[in-house]
Amino acid sequence: MTIRAFIAIDLADSVRQKIGELQEELKRDREKISWPKPENIHLTLKFLGDTDEAKVDDIADRIIRIAKDYQSFTVSVSGLGVFPNYRRPRVLWVGMSNPPASLIEIAERIAAALAEIGFPKEDRRFSPHLTIGRVKAALSSRFIEKLKSRAFDGGGFAVNDIFVIKSDLRPAGAVYTKLREIGLIR
Repeated sequence: MTIRAFIAIDLADSVRQKIGELQEELKRDREKISWPKPENIHLTLKFLGDTDEAKVDDIADRIIRIAKDYQSFTVSVSGLGVFPNYRRPRVLWVGMSNPPASLIEIAERIAAALAEIGFPKEDRRFSPHLTIGRVKAALSSRFIEKLKSRAFDGGGFAVNDIFVIKSDLRPAGAVYTKLREIGLIR
């Protein structure tokens, strides 16, 4: 059976709450943006897409071998921006200030390990971010200026685990199921 899957890090509830408050503030401008529920926001390390469910154990085993080399660490969530640029924004995100080298290394090692079993590596370098909105129509220049000038501090959180997650797309939004939890050294 094929599932839609990805590898991610979960957020602390305090960070989710601050992101939810930011989304509510930005929603008041009534731009055409789809807003994921705060409880569905996560730090994606590797999007797998359509995946043979029989490969989940192999995927998890490869991540376990990587995770055993890393201690838990803390990340700080801050900054607000868009991809790919302000002229044609498609995604609104909050970022990570000074992401630890271990976060980047883990993501790059996961990408390399999973490329060995058929999951292609991205062309671009891993850029840690949290997607808080997907743009559905051109944004007003006033809203873009607001985004450019808006500071955001979501606080920090400890990264203790990496998850293999199944994504079921439903009319009311994606439903995520954690298939495997892989701990870092504590």
